[in-house]
Amino acid sequence: MELKTFRASTMALCLAEVKSNLGKDAVILHTRTHKVGGVMGLGTRQVVEITAGPPAPPGPRAAPARRLVNGTPVRDEFVPTEFVQRPAPAETPAGVGPRPALAAAPAAPEPVAAPRPPRLATTASLAPTSDAARSTLHDELASIKVLLGQVLQVSRVATLHAQRAGAGVPAAVVALGGLPRPLMDLYSRLLEQDVDGAMADELIAAVRDDLTSDELADEGTVRQALLRHMSAFVPAVDRVTPAGRQPDGRPLTIALVGPTGVGKTTTLAKLAAAYKLRQGKKVGLITSDTYRIAAVDQLRTYAGIIGLPLKVVLTPGEIVAACQSLADCDAILIDSAGRSQHDAGRLDELRKFVEAVAPHETHLVLSATASGPVMARTAERFAALAPTRVIFTKLDEAVSLGPLLGVTRRVGLKLSYFTTGQEVPDHIELAHSDRLARAILAGELVA
Repeated sequence: MELKTFRASTMALCLAEVKSNLGKDAVILHTRTHKVGGVMGLGTRQVVEITAGPPAPPGPRAAPARRLVNGTPVRDEFVPTEFVQRPAPAETPAGVGPRPALAAAPAAPEPVAAPRPPRLATTASLAPTSDAARSTLHDELASIKVLLGQVLQVSRVATLHAQRAGAGVPAAVVALGGLPRPLMDLYSRLLEQDVDGAMADELIAAVRDDLTSDELADEGTVRQALLRHMSAFVPAVDRVTPAGRQPDGRPLTIALVGPTGVGKTTTLAKLAAAYKLRQGKKVGLITSDTYRIAAVDQLRTYAGIIGLPLKVVLTPGEIVAACQSLADCDAILIDSAGRSQHDAGRLDELRKFVEAVAPHETHLVLSATASGPVMARTAERFAALAPTRVIFTKLDEAVSLGPLLGVTRRVGLKLSYFTTGQEVPDHIELAHSDRLARAILAGELVA
Protein backbone atom coordinates (compact mmCIF):
# COMPACT_ATOMS: atom_id res chain seq x y z
CA MET A 1 0.00 0.00 0.00
CA GLU A 2 1.39 3.40 -1.01
CA LEU A 3 1.00 5.87 1.86
CA LYS A 4 0.68 9.62 1.53
CA THR A 5 0.77 12.42 4.09
CA PHE A 6 -1.59 15.40 3.80
CA ARG A 7 -1.36 18.67 5.76
CA ALA A 8 -3.83 21.54 6.21
CA SER A 9 -4.72 24.19 8.74
CA THR A 10 -7.90 22.38 9.85
CA MET A 11 -9.10 18.81 10.05
CA ALA A 12 -11.91 19.48 7.58
CA LEU A 13 -9.53 20.82 4.94
CA CYS A 14 -7.13 17.93 5.50
CA LEU A 15 -9.88 15.34 5.09
CA ALA A 16 -11.00 17.05 1.91
CA GLU A 17 -7.46 16.66 0.53
CA VAL A 18 -7.44 12.95 1.40
CA LYS A 19 -10.79 12.39 -0.29
CA SER A 20 -9.77 14.35 -3.36
CA ASN A 21 -6.53 12.38 -3.85
CA LEU A 22 -7.42 8.84 -2.68
CA GLY A 23 -11.19 8.72 -2.91
CA LYS A 24 -13.89 8.47 -0.29
CA ASP A 25 -12.85 4.93 0.71
CA ALA A 26 -9.29 5.89 1.58
CA VAL A 27 -7.77 4.22 4.66
CA ILE A 28 -6.63 6.71 7.32
CA LEU A 29 -3.73 5.30 9.34
CA HIS A 30 -2.63 8.20 11.51
CA THR A 31 -3.59 11.77 12.46
CA ARG A 32 -1.85 14.38 14.54
CA THR A 33 -1.95 18.10 15.27
CA HIS A 34 1.18 20.15 15.83
CA LYS A 35 2.49 23.69 15.59
CA VAL A 36 5.05 24.96 13.11
CA GLY A 37 6.90 28.20 12.48
CA GLY A 38 7.40 31.11 14.84
CA VAL A 39 10.27 32.11 17.07
CA MET A 40 10.37 31.14 20.74
CA GLY A 41 6.69 30.25 20.75
CA LEU A 42 5.59 33.44 18.95
CA GLY A 43 3.96 33.45 15.57
CA THR A 44 3.38 29.67 15.43
CA ARG A 45 0.50 28.17 13.48
CA GLN A 46 -1.38 24.92 13.95
CA VAL A 47 -1.15 22.19 11.31
CA VAL A 48 -3.27 19.05 10.99
CA GLU A 49 -1.46 16.08 9.47
CA ILE A 50 -3.13 12.87 8.16
CA THR A 51 -1.36 9.77 6.86
CA ALA A 52 -3.59 7.72 4.52
CA GLY A 53 -3.49 5.09 1.81
CA PRO A 54 -5.67 3.93 -1.08
CA PRO A 55 -8.73 1.74 -0.44
CA ALA A 56 -8.09 -1.93 0.38
CA PRO A 57 -8.68 -4.41 -2.48
CA PRO A 58 -12.06 -6.18 -2.41
CA GLY A 59 -12.29 -9.56 -0.67
CA PRO A 60 -13.47 -12.86 -2.11
CA ARG A 61 -16.54 -12.77 -4.33
CA ALA A 62 -19.68 -13.40 -2.37
CA ALA A 63 -22.34 -15.76 -3.63
CA PRO A 64 -26.00 -15.88 -2.72
CA ALA A 65 -26.59 -17.79 0.46
CA ARG A 66 -28.97 -20.28 -1.08
CA ARG A 67 -26.17 -22.84 -0.97
CA LEU A 68 -25.02 -25.68 1.24
CA VAL A 69 -22.45 -24.50 3.81
CA ASN A 70 -20.88 -27.56 5.39
CA GLY A 71 -23.99 -29.49 4.61
CA THR A 72 -26.35 -26.91 6.18
CA PRO A 73 -28.62 -24.68 4.10
CA VAL A 74 -28.16 -20.96 4.78
CA ARG A 75 -30.75 -18.26 4.04
CA ASP A 76 -30.94 -14.45 4.08
CA GLU A 77 -27.17 -13.83 4.06
CA PHE A 78 -24.10 -14.08 1.87
CA VAL A 79 -21.08 -16.28 2.35
CA PRO A 80 -17.65 -16.23 0.64
CA THR A 81 -17.45 -18.48 -2.41
CA GLU A 82 -14.59 -20.52 -0.98
CA PHE A 83 -16.92 -21.76 1.77
CA VAL A 84 -19.70 -22.84 -0.59
CA GLN A 85 -19.91 -26.62 -0.90
CA ARG A 86 -20.21 -27.68 -4.52
CA PRO A 87 -21.49 -31.12 -5.62
CA ALA A 88 -18.87 -33.65 -6.77
CA PRO A 89 -18.56 -34.13 -10.58
CA ALA A 90 -20.49 -37.04 -12.10
CA GLU A 91 -18.54 -40.20 -12.89
CA THR A 92 -17.60 -40.74 -16.55
CA PRO A 93 -19.38 -43.77 -18.15
CA ALA A 94 -17.12 -46.73 -19.05
CA GLY A 95 -15.53 -46.56 -22.46
CA VAL A 96 -16.18 -42.91 -22.90
CA GLY A 97 -13.28 -40.46 -22.57
CA PRO A 98 -13.57 -37.10 -21.01
CA ARG A 99 -14.66 -34.19 -23.12
CA PRO A 100 -11.76 -31.85 -23.77
CA ALA A 101 -14.05 -28.83 -23.48
CA LEU A 102 -14.98 -29.73 -19.91
CA ALA A 103 -11.48 -30.59 -18.72
CA ALA A 104 -10.49 -26.93 -18.26
CA ALA A 105 -13.31 -25.99 -15.88
CA PRO A 106 -15.76 -27.91 -13.75
CA ALA A 107 -19.37 -27.95 -14.75
CA ALA A 108 -21.66 -25.41 -13.11
CA PRO A 109 -23.56 -26.92 -10.17
CA GLU A 110 -27.19 -27.65 -10.54
CA PRO A 111 -29.45 -25.41 -8.51
CA VAL A 112 -30.18 -26.99 -5.16
CA ALA A 113 -33.48 -26.24 -3.56
CA ALA A 114 -32.92 -25.28 0.04
CA PRO A 115 -34.98 -27.37 2.42
CA ARG A 116 -37.19 -25.63 4.96
CA PRO A 117 -35.09 -24.79 8.03
CA PRO A 118 -36.01 -26.63 11.23
CA ARG A 119 -37.95 -24.78 13.96
CA LEU A 120 -35.71 -23.33 16.63
CA ALA A 121 -36.26 -24.19 20.30
CA THR A 122 -36.69 -20.50 21.11
CA THR A 123 -39.94 -20.41 19.22
CA ALA A 124 -41.52 -23.00 21.50
CA SER A 125 -44.32 -21.86 23.82
CA LEU A 126 -43.23 -21.21 27.42
CA ALA A 127 -46.71 -21.40 28.92
CA PRO A 128 -47.33 -24.09 31.59
CA THR A 129 -48.68 -27.30 30.14
CA SER A 130 -51.21 -27.97 32.93
CA ASP A 131 -53.15 -26.28 35.72
CA ALA A 132 -50.89 -27.83 38.33
CA ALA A 133 -47.78 -26.47 36.61
CA ARG A 134 -49.40 -23.07 36.28
CA SER A 135 -50.29 -23.02 40.00
CA THR A 136 -46.76 -24.04 40.98
CA LEU A 137 -45.29 -21.29 38.81
CA HIS A 138 -47.57 -18.67 40.33
CA ASP A 139 -46.69 -19.79 43.88
CA GLU A 140 -42.97 -19.62 43.16
CA LEU A 141 -43.24 -16.15 41.63
CA ALA A 142 -45.27 -14.96 44.61
CA SER A 143 -42.64 -16.30 47.03
CA ILE A 144 -39.86 -14.59 45.11
CA LYS A 145 -41.81 -11.33 45.13
CA VAL A 146 -42.38 -11.49 48.90
CA LEU A 147 -38.76 -12.36 49.64
CA LEU A 148 -37.48 -9.57 47.39
CA GLY A 149 -39.77 -7.10 49.11
CA GLN A 150 -38.48 -8.21 52.50
CA VAL A 151 -34.87 -7.86 51.44
CA LEU A 152 -35.50 -4.35 50.10
CA GLN A 153 -37.36 -3.35 53.24
CA VAL A 154 -34.68 -4.66 55.59
CA SER A 155 -31.94 -3.08 53.49
CA ARG A 156 -33.65 0.31 53.75
CA VAL A 157 -34.14 0.04 57.51
CA ALA A 158 -30.64 -1.36 58.06
CA THR A 159 -29.10 1.51 56.10
CA LEU A 160 -30.90 4.07 58.24
CA HIS A 161 -29.85 2.16 61.34
CA ALA A 162 -26.21 2.13 60.28
CA GLN A 163 -26.26 5.84 59.44
CA ARG A 164 -27.58 6.72 62.89
CA ALA A 165 -25.42 4.31 64.88
CA GLY A 166 -22.28 4.50 62.76
CA ALA A 167 -22.11 0.70 62.87
CA GLY A 168 -22.17 -2.10 60.38
CA VAL A 169 -25.38 -3.07 58.62
CA PRO A 170 -27.20 -5.91 60.36
CA ALA A 171 -27.55 -9.32 58.75
CA ALA A 172 -30.05 -9.44 55.90
CA VAL A 173 -33.33 -11.28 56.21
CA VAL A 174 -32.14 -13.67 53.50
CA ALA A 175 -30.09 -15.40 56.18
CA LEU A 176 -33.34 -16.18 57.97
CA GLY A 177 -34.84 -17.85 54.93
CA GLY A 178 -37.74 -15.40 54.44
CA LEU A 179 -40.39 -14.49 57.00
CA PRO A 180 -44.19 -14.44 57.25
CA ARG A 181 -45.61 -10.96 57.07
CA PRO A 182 -46.34 -10.47 60.84
CA LEU A 183 -42.84 -11.62 61.79
CA MET A 184 -41.28 -9.53 59.04
CA ASP A 185 -43.04 -6.40 60.29
CA LEU A 186 -41.74 -6.96 63.82
CA TYR A 187 -38.22 -7.62 62.51
CA SER A 188 -38.26 -4.27 60.74
CA ARG A 189 -39.61 -2.65 63.88
CA LEU A 190 -36.70 -3.98 65.94
CA LEU A 191 -34.19 -2.54 63.48
CA GLU A 192 -36.00 0.79 63.42
CA GLN A 193 -35.66 0.94 67.21
CA ASP A 194 -31.87 0.42 66.93
CA VAL A 195 -31.88 -3.10 68.31
CA ASP A 196 -28.56 -4.75 67.46
CA GLY A 197 -28.86 -6.62 64.14
CA ALA A 198 -27.48 -9.92 65.45
CA MET A 199 -29.83 -9.77 68.44
CA ALA A 200 -32.80 -9.00 66.20
CA ASP A 201 -31.94 -12.03 64.06
CA GLU A 202 -31.69 -14.20 67.16
CA LEU A 203 -35.04 -13.02 68.52
CA ILE A 204 -36.89 -13.46 65.23
CA ALA A 205 -35.37 -16.89 64.61
CA ALA A 206 -36.40 -18.01 68.12
CA VAL A 207 -39.99 -16.87 67.55
CA ARG A 208 -40.11 -18.56 64.16
CA ASP A 209 -38.89 -21.84 65.65
CA ASP A 210 -41.36 -21.70 68.56
CA LEU A 211 -44.55 -21.16 66.57
CA THR A 212 -46.38 -23.24 64.01
CA SER A 213 -47.12 -21.97 60.51
CA ASP A 214 -50.69 -21.13 61.52
CA GLU A 215 -49.51 -19.26 64.61
CA LEU A 216 -46.95 -17.33 62.58
CA ALA A 217 -49.78 -15.99 60.42
CA ASP A 218 -51.49 -14.42 63.48
CA GLU A 219 -50.10 -10.97 64.32
CA GLY A 220 -51.15 -11.03 67.97
CA THR A 221 -49.63 -14.44 68.64
CA VAL A 222 -46.36 -13.48 66.98
CA ARG A 223 -46.14 -10.22 68.94
CA GLN A 224 -46.70 -11.93 72.29
CA ALA A 225 -44.08 -14.56 71.49
CA LEU A 226 -41.55 -11.85 70.59
CA LEU A 227 -42.26 -9.90 73.79
CA ARG A 228 -41.72 -13.08 75.78
CA HIS A 229 -38.31 -13.68 74.24
CA MET A 230 -37.31 -10.02 74.62
CA SER A 231 -38.23 -10.10 78.32
CA ALA A 232 -35.90 -13.06 78.78
CA PHE A 233 -33.07 -10.91 77.40
CA VAL A 234 -33.55 -8.19 80.08
CA PRO A 235 -33.87 -9.79 83.54
CA ALA A 236 -35.04 -7.47 86.31
CA VAL A 237 -34.97 -7.66 90.12
CA ASP A 238 -38.78 -7.20 90.20
CA ARG A 239 -38.75 -6.05 93.84
CA VAL A 240 -37.47 -3.25 96.06
CA THR A 241 -34.96 -4.31 98.69
CA PRO A 242 -36.54 -3.63 102.11
CA ALA A 243 -34.73 -1.04 104.18
CA GLY A 244 -33.53 -2.11 107.61
CA ARG A 245 -30.86 -4.21 109.24
CA GLN A 246 -29.11 -6.59 106.88
CA PRO A 247 -27.63 -9.98 107.83
CA ASP A 248 -24.28 -8.30 108.60
CA GLY A 249 -25.99 -5.98 111.12
CA ARG A 250 -25.54 -2.82 109.03
CA PRO A 251 -28.25 -0.63 107.52
CA LEU A 252 -29.11 -1.31 103.89
CA THR A 253 -26.27 0.47 102.07
CA ILE A 254 -26.71 1.42 98.40
CA ALA A 255 -24.11 3.16 96.23
CA LEU A 256 -24.73 4.73 92.82
CA VAL A 257 -21.83 4.84 90.34
CA GLY A 258 -21.58 5.90 86.73
CA PRO A 259 -20.22 8.46 84.28
CA THR A 260 -20.87 12.18 84.47
CA GLY A 261 -24.22 13.62 83.44
CA VAL A 262 -26.35 10.47 83.74
CA GLY A 263 -28.49 11.78 86.63
CA LYS A 264 -27.04 9.97 89.66
CA THR A 265 -27.80 12.76 92.18
CA THR A 266 -31.41 13.18 91.07
CA THR A 267 -31.92 9.42 91.06
CA LEU A 268 -30.46 9.17 94.59
CA ALA A 269 -32.89 11.85 95.79
CA LYS A 270 -35.81 9.93 94.26
CA LEU A 271 -34.77 6.70 96.02
CA ALA A 272 -34.31 8.54 99.33
CA ALA A 273 -37.75 10.14 99.04
CA ALA A 274 -39.34 6.79 98.23
CA TYR A 275 -37.84 5.13 101.33
CA LYS A 276 -38.60 8.14 103.56
CA LEU A 277 -42.02 9.32 102.38
CA ARG A 278 -43.60 6.10 101.10
CA GLN A 279 -42.11 3.51 103.45
CA GLY A 280 -41.52 5.75 106.47
CA LYS A 281 -37.89 4.63 106.84
CA LYS A 282 -35.00 6.58 108.35
CA VAL A 283 -32.54 7.39 105.56
CA GLY A 284 -29.06 8.95 105.57
CA LEU A 285 -27.24 10.45 102.59
CA ILE A 286 -23.51 10.51 101.79
CA THR A 287 -21.84 12.24 98.85
CA SER A 288 -18.28 12.15 97.61
CA ASP A 289 -19.08 14.29 94.58
CA THR A 290 -17.04 17.33 95.52
CA TYR A 291 -15.65 17.78 91.99
CA ARG A 292 -18.80 18.95 90.25
CA ILE A 293 -19.83 22.55 90.78
CA ALA A 294 -22.89 22.86 93.07
CA ALA A 295 -23.26 19.05 93.29
CA VAL A 296 -23.18 19.12 97.12
CA ASP A 297 -25.59 22.06 97.20
CA GLN A 298 -28.02 20.21 94.96
CA LEU A 299 -28.08 17.14 97.21
CA ARG A 300 -28.18 19.32 100.35
CA THR A 301 -31.29 21.02 98.95
CA TYR A 302 -32.97 17.66 98.39
CA ALA A 303 -31.96 16.49 101.88
CA GLY A 304 -33.36 19.64 103.45
CA ILE A 305 -36.69 19.30 101.67
CA ILE A 306 -37.11 15.64 102.57
CA GLY A 307 -35.60 16.04 106.03
CA LEU A 308 -32.56 13.75 105.76
CA PRO A 309 -29.05 13.96 107.27
CA LEU A 310 -26.24 14.51 104.72
CA LYS A 311 -22.53 13.73 105.06
CA VAL A 312 -19.86 15.07 102.66
CA VAL A 313 -16.65 13.02 102.38
CA LEU A 314 -13.34 13.48 100.60
CA THR A 315 -11.45 10.22 101.25
CA PRO A 316 -12.21 6.50 101.64
CA GLY A 317 -11.46 6.84 105.36
CA GLU A 318 -14.03 9.61 105.75
CA ILE A 319 -16.71 7.63 103.99
CA VAL A 320 -16.25 4.73 106.44
CA ALA A 321 -16.61 7.14 109.34
CA ALA A 322 -19.72 8.68 107.77
CA CYS A 323 -21.37 5.28 107.45
CA GLN A 324 -20.63 4.56 111.11
CA SER A 325 -22.20 7.89 112.13
CA LEU A 326 -25.40 6.92 110.29
CA ALA A 327 -25.54 3.41 111.76
CA ASP A 328 -28.95 4.11 113.34
CA CYS A 329 -30.57 4.65 109.91
CA ASP A 330 -32.58 2.02 108.06
CA ALA A 331 -30.88 2.83 104.74
CA ILE A 332 -27.73 4.71 103.67
CA LEU A 333 -27.60 6.03 100.11
CA ILE A 334 -24.21 7.06 98.65
CA ASP A 335 -23.81 9.47 95.72
CA SER A 336 -20.39 9.04 94.08
CA ALA A 337 -18.56 11.45 91.82
CA GLY A 338 -19.14 10.98 88.14
CA ARG A 339 -16.16 9.57 86.29
CA SER A 340 -15.36 9.30 82.61
CA GLN A 341 -15.16 5.72 81.41
CA HIS A 342 -11.90 6.67 79.68
CA ASP A 343 -10.16 7.98 82.83
CA ALA A 344 -8.57 4.89 84.40
CA GLY A 345 -6.99 6.88 87.24
CA ARG A 346 -10.26 8.45 88.40
CA LEU A 347 -12.03 5.11 88.12
CA ASP A 348 -9.42 3.56 90.41
CA GLU A 349 -10.02 6.32 92.99
CA LEU A 350 -13.76 5.65 92.84
CA ARG A 351 -13.15 1.93 93.25
CA LYS A 352 -11.34 2.59 96.55
CA PHE A 353 -14.36 4.51 97.89
CA VAL A 354 -16.71 1.67 96.96
CA GLU A 355 -14.48 -1.02 98.42
CA ALA A 356 -14.14 0.91 101.69
CA VAL A 357 -17.93 1.06 102.09
CA ALA A 358 -18.67 -2.48 100.85
CA PRO A 359 -22.27 -1.58 99.92
CA HIS A 360 -24.97 -4.24 99.81
CA GLU A 361 -26.01 -2.99 96.36
CA THR A 362 -23.96 -1.07 93.79
CA HIS A 363 -26.11 0.33 91.00
CA LEU A 364 -24.48 1.32 87.71
CA VAL A 365 -26.40 4.33 86.37
CA LEU A 366 -26.58 4.66 82.57
CA SER A 367 -28.42 7.24 80.49
CA ALA A 368 -30.82 5.89 77.86
CA THR A 369 -29.94 8.89 75.68
CA ALA A 370 -26.45 7.48 75.01
CA SER A 371 -25.78 5.19 72.05
CA GLY A 372 -25.52 1.45 72.47
CA PRO A 373 -21.74 1.30 71.92
CA VAL A 374 -21.16 4.11 74.45
CA MET A 375 -23.27 2.41 77.12
CA ALA A 376 -21.58 -0.93 76.47
CA ARG A 377 -18.12 0.61 76.71
CA THR A 378 -19.07 2.42 79.94
CA ALA A 379 -20.37 -0.80 81.50
CA GLU A 380 -17.16 -2.60 80.60
CA ARG A 381 -14.95 0.04 82.26
CA PHE A 382 -17.13 0.33 85.38
CA ALA A 383 -17.07 -3.45 85.84
CA ALA A 384 -13.96 -2.90 87.99
CA LEU A 385 -16.29 -1.42 90.64
CA ALA A 386 -18.26 -4.70 90.78
CA PRO A 387 -21.76 -3.25 90.19
CA THR A 388 -24.62 -5.59 91.01
CA ARG A 389 -27.52 -3.87 89.23
CA VAL A 390 -28.27 -1.37 86.46
CA ILE A 391 -30.44 1.77 86.51
CA PHE A 392 -31.48 3.31 83.20
CA THR A 393 -32.24 7.04 83.42
CA LYS A 394 -33.85 9.56 81.05
CA LEU A 395 -36.03 7.07 79.21
CA ASP A 396 -38.33 10.00 78.42
CA GLU A 397 -35.51 11.73 76.49
CA ALA A 398 -34.24 8.74 74.48
CA VAL A 399 -34.71 8.72 70.71
CA SER A 400 -35.04 4.93 70.75
CA LEU A 401 -34.93 2.29 73.47
CA GLY A 402 -33.60 -0.60 71.40
CA PRO A 403 -29.96 -0.23 72.55
CA LEU A 404 -31.01 -0.98 76.15
CA LEU A 405 -31.79 -4.54 75.10
CA GLY A 406 -28.27 -5.31 73.93
CA VAL A 407 -26.54 -3.40 76.72
CA THR A 408 -28.46 -5.21 79.46
CA ARG A 409 -27.66 -8.60 78.01
CA ARG A 410 -24.01 -7.70 77.43
CA VAL A 411 -23.50 -6.35 80.95
CA GLY A 412 -25.11 -9.40 82.53
CA LEU A 413 -26.72 -7.44 85.39
CA LYS A 414 -30.35 -7.26 86.41
CA LEU A 415 -32.32 -4.05 85.98
CA SER A 416 -33.36 -2.29 89.17
CA TYR A 417 -35.01 1.03 88.26
CA PHE A 418 -36.09 3.27 85.38
CA THR A 419 -36.32 7.05 85.62
CA THR A 420 -38.69 8.86 83.28
CA GLY A 421 -38.38 12.54 84.24
CA GLN A 422 -36.92 15.11 86.65
CA GLU A 423 -39.60 15.29 89.34
CA VAL A 424 -38.69 14.15 92.87
CA PRO A 425 -39.94 11.80 94.30
CA ASP A 426 -41.89 10.84 91.18
CA HIS A 427 -40.67 9.71 87.76
CA ILE A 428 -38.89 6.63 89.07
CA GLU A 429 -40.22 3.10 88.92
CA LEU A 430 -39.14 -0.43 89.60
CA ALA A 431 -37.86 -2.04 86.42
CA HIS A 432 -39.90 -4.81 84.80
CA SER A 433 -38.67 -6.84 81.84
CA ASP A 434 -42.00 -7.01 80.02
CA ARG A 435 -42.52 -3.24 80.36
CA LEU A 436 -39.17 -2.52 78.74
CA ALA A 437 -39.88 -5.02 75.96
CA ARG A 438 -43.21 -3.32 75.19
CA ALA A 439 -41.55 0.10 75.28
CA ILE A 440 -38.90 -0.98 72.78
CA LEU A 441 -41.49 -2.17 70.25
CA ALA A 442 -43.67 0.91 70.82
CA GLY A 443 -40.75 3.33 70.67
CA GLU A 444 -41.81 4.90 73.98
CA LEU A 445 -42.93 3.96 77.47
CA VAL A 446 -46.54 2.77 77.48
CA ALA A 447 -48.87 1.95 80.32
